[in-house]
Amino acid sequence: MTVAILVSLIIFPLFATFEVENRFHYALSKLQEMHVLIIQAFLCDDKMGALMFLVRASIIENLVHKALIPIQMRLDEAEFEPTRWLQRIFNRKHQHIINMTLQEQENFITSFMCHVGSLQLMIKNCSFNEYHHDFTYEIKSSLLHLSTCQSIIVSSLMSPSSMAKDDFARQIIDLREAFTKLRSAYIDVRLHRVEYVLQTTATIQSEDSLSHAYFLFHLGATVQLLTQLIISNENKNTTSISSVQEKRKINFKLQWPRLLSSLKCMIIIGIGSIFVLVPRLSTIFENGHLILITLCVTQGDTVGGALTTMKMRLMGTLLGAIWAYITYRLVRDDIYATLGILSPWIFIFSYLKLLPNWGYTATVASFTPVAINLARLSNGTTLSGDSSVLLRIEESFLGITLAVVLTLLIFPIFAIDLLKDSIQTTLKTCQRSVTSMHSVYDQLFHHRHSQDSLMQVEFEEKKIKSFVDIERSLFHRLINSQRTLVEHASLEPTLWWMNRGFSTQHYNSLVRQQVSTFNMLYDIDAALMKINEYSEKIEHMQLNVAGGHFLPDLHRELSDLSKQLSACFNLWMSYFSVTQTRFYRLFRQCIYSNTKLNENDLIKHQQCLIDLYQTIHRLQVQHQARLDRLIQHYRDRLTMGEAYISFVPYANNTEVDAVFIAFNALYYSTTQLTQSVLILGETIHTILELETTHLYRSF
Repeated sequence: MTVAILVSLIIFPLFATFEVENRFHYALSKLQEMHVLIIQAFLCDDKMGALMFLVRASIIENLVHKALIPIQMRLDEAEFEPTRWLQRIFNRKHQHIINMTLQEQENFITSFMCHVGSLQLMIKNCSFNEYHHDFTYEIKSSLLHLSTCQSIIVSSLMSPSSMAKDDFARQIIDLREAFTKLRSAYIDVRLHRVEYVLQTTATIQSEDSLSHAYFLFHLGATVQLLTQLIISNENKNTTSISSVQEKRKINFKLQWPRLLSSLKCMIIIGIGSIFVLVPRLSTIFENGHLILITLCVTQGDTVGGALTTMKMRLMGTLLGAIWAYITYRLVRDDIYATLGILSPWIFIFSYLKLLPNWGYTATVASFTPVAINLARLSNGTTLSGDSSVLLRIEESFLGITLAVVLTLLIFPIFAIDLLKDSIQTTLKTCQRSVTSMHSVYDQLFHHRHSQDSLMQVEFEEKKIKSFVDIERSLFHRLINSQRTLVEHASLEPTLWWMNRGFSTQHYNSLVRQQVSTFNMLYDIDAALMKINEYSEKIEHMQLNVAGGHFLPDLHRELSDLSKQLSACFNLWMSYFSVTQTRFYRLFRQCIYSNTKLNENDLIKHQQCLIDLYQTIHRLQVQHQARLDRLIQHYRDRLTMGEAYISFVPYANNTEVDAVFIAFNALYYSTTQLTQSVLILGETIHTILELETTHLYRSF
């Protein structure tokens, strides 16, 4: 162990901190490329031209997702490294510009990705009608200038040369001024549109008004996010003693599943030790240690995880044994020639080990020929090279076969069960965020005495905080684990408890849709936090500006929506709980009874989806009615002889305009959240039908 640590530190040390930094820079540059493509798509004249840019942006988005998949694992590994010292080395030329911890970098990238994804979503839903063409014509130059300023900042962060702090501050100022110019152009185009509507019989469609305000809001949120890169000299590397003690309590808390897992591990190792301790078996299998090692290293938390490890080990053993046989045939017992032939093989598979799909397979393939040939030469065994290779394959095959049997027989925990358990936790996380969303809105708009609020809080004493930041880290860890569990579950013998095989496609879709739902919650949170910046004037704006039509009261809508979404999440969590295997209920929950879904449960689920669809339509109709009332208020003021600039609230008031944009972004995000939950529910319904009914039986 000591030698391994010294070699790892001295010979080309690879630190997890450096990998996180590299992935951060890669993701930042690629997200900026996406941002530029999305701006170009927004400025297109038709839907087809925009889709061409969106396809390219989607390809880049997939690259970013792949780059960020191992980030949580690397963050865990970086806890054992001198992270801040290594960051000073890595960012020595930009330390005076950017000084974020690794966790802050991950939060920054996920936030940036959410904002870029929101811009992408708006363009996918955009109508590219007359309103959009007039809008893009007026703001095109300002929007391109903003995109250029943002690209310059990202390029400065990626540049290998150092930059003065004053120069970077100048770039930040230019970016802010570019957005101010863009917002002024946005105000002008809206004033022109209001003037045109009041002079004709035309109207403003709710979808056009909401979507373009939503687009501008996320442009501003991205600018605000980038301006936060300027360094603060605060110490960001402190960890409270209480949090460390809490983690220790969690890690060492006595749990029944852990006891069963420990007992299973003890039994498997005990059975493997028989091949070493029993003289006859030890003689037959050359001490039997390879069988014992195989049983030890192929254990996993789930059946699917163990089978995945076994598959990779068997493949790596076969590849390594083939090269060991070739090495023996070429050089026989010449030690130096053997080392010469093994060196390029080790080099190639050590390189392949860094690729996502090779990992453990490449590791086993690299050391297997070394173990076979050098062990044979150093121990002076009587077995020939051919026999050593065959014995290695036989022992690995026997060990893996025995491991498969023991894994399935001794307290089996299937990946499909842990996957469903993780999905229940993410749904619970989304449910808490929805409840917090309603609570924060009530706190902002002073609904202190609401009788049907889902969360009873003391509004006067509680400070408004971001509800997404509390759940963000947990949610992304759950999503990363679900991606792994989907791969593991695809290898399990699901014919024991499902009417059809495991649907990898639908579960991958479910994972993506959970991310989309959480992103919508992030958008709502960002809008509420922006409104909170003007909290002292909110009540005045809602009651007095534009006759009370400017900021309508959404308390009732959000209250009803919060209850409806919470009921849907509860229903889906119960379904995933009911459909878990009997093994999971027996070994994890100590419950033997088996509850099955019936046709009435699926009908209840269908009604839930119908209600969500009706809610989306109702939200759209209600906003259109409110917009029509606002236009009518403007028309009445115009009839009284007032000038446009006097009765349109945001004409000369940037604070009112900022709140108006954030409020529209809030409403649009709320509608899109309901739409995202509806799509999520449709996927869950399909999965339940696949697993519990015979509707999709193949030929």
